[in-house]
Amino acid sequence: MVFAPSSLILTNNYLPLSWALYFNRDIMRILIVLLLSICFSGCVGLAVGSYGTFESQKDRFHLTEQRNKQGYGDKVTYTKEQVISLWGEPDEISTNGSCDILSYHDGYNWSGFGAFVLIVPIPLALPSGADETKIYFKNNQSVKLVSEYGEMTGMFGYMCGSNECGFKAGSVNTDKTRVIPVTWCE
Repeated sequence: MVFAPSSLILTNNYLPLSWALYFNRDIMRILIVLLLSICFSGCVGLAVGSYGTFESQKDRFHLTEQRNKQGYGDKVTYTKEQVISLWGEPDEISTNGSCDILSYHDGYNWSGFGAFVLIVPIPLALPSGADETKIYFKNNQSVKLVSEYGEMTGMFGYMCGSNECGFKAGSVNTDKTRVIPVTWCE
């Protein structure tokens, strides 16, 4: 084997150094793109999972003029008229015990499962209804806001994300509430 600094020996053929650098540049570009995509995606792994709907609640909140958006600032109680003037007519009005409820649809909720291969999520889901934001009123004063959102419910595989890595099999997000019992309207 002969060492020739201006050429690259490849299968007993000589390539000019400029060609070797050209091929190395392409490889470097691919590696950089892969590494950056892993860094920017925040998750990497090989797993399948199922997802469903969870709920969160707030006693006091600050509504913005944009429908289904909550802002920062003083947390206040609202009347039904104030909420309607901010968010418009609700999609549904109902009662539960001693409470009146204004419901605003906030996009679709999805049911199904998905796969996560390296850095590419592959969702296999169908819309199964509408996520809702419900505001509960007693004596025309807001007492709770309950929002629905989608999240993973089960998983099998190895994932790194949200500052933790590991193999998981079974239920995930068990610390979150699927359905909040409405005890404040009794």
